[in-house]
Amino acid sequence: MHHCNTFAGLKKTLDHMSKIYSLIIIALLGSLTTFGQTCIEPVAQPEDLNLNASPTIINGDFSPTFPASDAYLIVRSATPALSASPVDGVTYTVGQALGGGIVRGYVTAAAFSDAGLTPNTLYYYFIFSVNSESCTDGPNYFNTNPLIAAANTQPLAACVTPTAAPATGSFIFNNTNSSISGSFTPVAGANRYLVVFGSSNAVGPAPVNGQTYTAGTAWGANQVLSFGSSNTFIATGLNPGTTYYVQVYSANAECTGEPFYRTTPVVAGTSTSVNATGIPVGYYDGATSLSCQPLKTALKTITGNGYVNIGYDGVYQAYQYTDIHRNDANTANIIYDIYSDNPTGPEPYTYTFGTNACGNYNSEGDCYNREHSTPKSWFNDALPMYADIQHLYPTDGYVNGKRSNFPYGEVTSVTYTSQNGSKLGTGNNFGYTATVFEPINAYKGDLARTSLYMATRYEDEIISQNWAGNSEASPLFLSTTDQPNAASRRLQIYDTWYLKTIFKWIGQDPVSQKEIDRNNAIYYQSGQHNRNPFVDHPEYAALIWQCTGLLPVTITDFTATKFNESVILKWYATLETGFRRYDIERSTDGVSFNKIGDVPGQNLANYTFTDYNLPMASVVYYRLKMVDVDEQFQYSKVAVIRLNNNFSNAITYPNPTTGDLHVKLLQNLTSKSTLIVTDMSGRKVLQQIVATGQLNIPVDVRNLPAGRYFIRIFNEVQVINQSFVIIR
Repeated sequence: MHHCNTFAGLKKTLDHMSKIYSLIIIALLGSLTTFGQTCIEPVAQPEDLNLNASPTIINGDFSPTFPASDAYLIVRSATPALSASPVDGVTYTVGQALGGGIVRGYVTAAAFSDAGLTPNTLYYYFIFSVNSESCTDGPNYFNTNPLIAAANTQPLAACVTPTAAPATGSFIFNNTNSSISGSFTPVAGANRYLVVFGSSNAVGPAPVNGQTYTAGTAWGANQVLSFGSSNTFIATGLNPGTTYYVQVYSANAECTGEPFYRTTPVVAGTSTSVNATGIPVGYYDGATSLSCQPLKTALKTITGNGYVNIGYDGVYQAYQYTDIHRNDANTANIIYDIYSDNPTGPEPYTYTFGTNACGNYNSEGDCYNREHSTPKSWFNDALPMYADIQHLYPTDGYVNGKRSNFPYGEVTSVTYTSQNGSKLGTGNNFGYTATVFEPINAYKGDLARTSLYMATRYEDEIISQNWAGNSEASPLFLSTTDQPNAASRRLQIYDTWYLKTIFKWIGQDPVSQKEIDRNNAIYYQSGQHNRNPFVDHPEYAALIWQCTGLLPVTITDFTATKFNESVILKWYATLETGFRRYDIERSTDGVSFNKIGDVPGQNLANYTFTDYNLPMASVVYYRLKMVDVDEQFQYSKVAVIRLNNNFSNAITYPNPTTGDLHVKLLQNLTSKSTLIVTDMSGRKVLQQIVATGQLNIPVDVRNLPAGRYFIRIFNEVQVINQSFVIIR
């Protein structure tokens, strides 16, 4: 017996040494392999397959290959042998026939679950190692001597009615303005739960044994939310500050006559929140009054505090909270896939959470997977970036594969277009002319702000791990050659072409409700518990990256204040690099502006200018013309000030206006009067009668186009003139 153990130990040692030598060989080969070369065949199959069976489900786990393979192909059969093995270069999908068996999975973890089986039946499982990532001509299978094991599903037992419901006190809720999610403690003697949801706490009708209820089915004044083994739930598309009720019926399935229900549910009430932003109080206190690198560093700390790594598999589960929306018909919840969503019409296809997760795919519309918007190969699959849901979006697997590891940009020469209009190809993105992937306009700002999150949350990793040294990522990230100054490199992170591209997209696609909802769900519901600061505070982007000098100066505030017989202008500016001066321009009509002075750019945090020579006007308009050293310029917003020079005996407000207008008279009309509005050409565009004694006259100008207009109010003894501006 002692000798047998000695020989067994020696065999394991030799096997381990053989695997180490194989790993060394693979590493040497890998050092010569770059993306675009042929897939290397796995060196071994996995080992030690353990199967656990219920009447309708078999779960399996096994020891992964050494060195690790990219994935594993799972095949189920009713016989102990397959008549054929997987063929290199062929991608197999779940449900596809293979060698007399059926493909049941393509998994990256060393475990799988196979449901929907027949009770009391023997099944055989065959597992093949696969390599398919960062290479062409894949997948490449180790297609001989697969790992094999068999298990018999259990026979069905007689159904028993559960005797208990989940305790009311066991419910845990995580709510936002528009969603309610939560969990409850499962009860002994039940393996299924029927969850009913709605605004009514009225119980009924009673569930019927043997009947399975589907999500969306009407249930009294409420509706069925879910039926299954899960003790978690989520309802979306709700109203803020509203009370809703969750009713849970315990049930048993995988038994004869299934399912059997406990007809008395537990009822738990909860309310959606009322928070315009969802930002926790004090969350950004550490960033107050900061800019440039100090702000970026503060945000790195803030986004790291409380961060929880939910794991790569946890991202798939979190999508039920972060990336669900109602379909166009408002009949079902679907995955929010930015590569297939059509904001202006029907989607070409839709995905149901969990049901349509990849798996394998052969074409667009097959399944959804997890898109690393910052490709994982750029950081060598390292954690925590690999599982950070902030940059992991659910997307169509096929389109995700087409995007591959290419950076985002704008395409002019298209090689591929998805069904919603996302494109792959080449263009000229501020001098970068290689291949890029372009999402549709509705999601350019989303991905741009996500890029800024990655450059902030992981600035240390990007520098210390030298992402710029990765041949795939090098066009995107600054290297020591691009920018020798370490501080400047850390601040900028991205190459100039990409930084300018994403800031262009940020300007074109402001923060949407989708982004706000996703940011809140990541913080409150996903388990990761952090936020994207550039969704919560879009102004942070300019306050940080304009300190590189690569982006135009931005005025963060511009005000005009009356002081005695003068007007004081104040403005706050971001860093001025390559900047010359501010021209101060004034107008009395909001249309025609004239220069009244200038202030040289001095890289100050704030500036002032005083206008001592005020015009004879009731309202004065000011703007700043920001001029670079090359005489390129842009304008600030317009600041408006009322001088109270009441030469017209009338005030128009709001002025400028976007629709409704009021004329406030400083003395009563002595008789019935006529009000006429004319445009700049003198053409009458509006006329109305004003009653005797009226002081406040509403004027409906919503149908007039933008521009400068004049008002004349007159009767036999009075004439009142005033003007206003419409902006759209």
